[in-house]
Amino acid sequence: MLIRSLTLAAYRGKQIARLEHLVLNPAQRAKPDVKALFDLAQRKSREGRARLYEDVWNLFETDGDALSDNERGIMTDILRRLSHDVEMTVRRRLAEKLAADDNAPPELAAMLANDQIEVAYPILMDCRALRDADLVEIVRHRTLQHQLATAMRADISAEVSDALARHGGEDVVVALLENSSAQISEVLLEHLVAESERVDRYQKPLLRRPDLPKPLAKRMYAWVSAALRQYILDNYKFDQASLDETMLNAMNEAVRANNGEDEPRDPSERLVERLYNAGQLNTGFVMKSLRQGEVSLFEFALARLCGLRVELMRRLVYEPGGEAFAIACRALDMDRQVFLTMYDLTRAARGSLTRSHSEERQRLHDLYHDISFESALAVVRRWRQDPDYLAALNQLAHQK
Repeated sequence: MLIRSLTLAAYRGKQIARLEHLVLNPAQRAKPDVKALFDLAQRKSREGRARLYEDVWNLFETDGDALSDNERGIMTDILRRLSHDVEMTVRRRLAEKLAADDNAPPELAAMLANDQIEVAYPILMDCRALRDADLVEIVRHRTLQHQLATAMRADISAEVSDALARHGGEDVVVALLENSSAQISEVLLEHLVAESERVDRYQKPLLRRPDLPKPLAKRMYAWVSAALRQYILDNYKFDQASLDETMLNAMNEAVRANNGEDEPRDPSERLVERLYNAGQLNTGFVMKSLRQGEVSLFEFALARLCGLRVELMRRLVYEPGGEAFAIACRALDMDRQVFLTMYDLTRAARGSLTRSHSEERQRLHDLYHDISFESALAVVRRWRQDPDYLAALNQLAHQK
């Protein structure tokens, strides 16, 4: 009788009779006269709108199965028209009730999800009755707060994730990536990985996603921070050498892009790249090039084997003292005598043979013996990330 008392308090005369007949008459409840309710919604007083809103809502819930599609549309339109004059606390209370109802009418869920965020939030977060099409429309046309709530929703589909990435800003994309239950297509993940080179905020949540393919994580190794590189090493179980190769390739691509090149311009570099890609580049080729006076070919080949830029490789080879050159060759597990022969040839080619050359050669002979392959490789790996090789040499000195 509560509905009847609310109705009697809100309406008079014929309007009372029509609404009372609709809400209370059992024979009419099977198929309510929703057009009559619509007419009432047009003519009622402002103070009665909240009561009518709740009456219609209750009628929708209790007799929703008896409504035709047209009648459901009219009922939803009544509620939508009334919602502007109903206090937010009432709408919020009904939204919380609906969010917990697994059988909630989809029309009502969509209507509340498009309300102000204070009302929409529980629906967007928890209501299972919302359809993907409704969510996509909300993402496209509602506020940033609506987008964020949708991005945090459990088990959203790939279609909704695509809409969020397309129409949302960085905050929305971060929220989406942090939602481990969200379905994200591999195509979108690949796009966001590419974007993460520009947007640092994407990097950490991307790498922490359980559905990120390993090849995409490997690609990110080339531009993420040192801490995230360590995270990749710890969690994706890549071989260090393959990751270093990834960094080198990314670096070469960047250099060529800056120069407007698709292919290396230097003929020696082109030859080295072809040999490397064919698996035919080795220390024997490096030595042969140097013996034949092909210094540029020697430099490019040694740089490619070490995974370093040729400019840095030249510094290492011709730096006074020869320690850096020795470390680079030791990291390739090169025979000591081969290194010493290379050292002699590079000094002769540069006209830098002096009286002290024999003493320097003996010192490098001893150094080459003392440095382990693992220590030398660790220094070269650091050079790949930091060209400050003198700092790396100091690091090695402290390790010995």
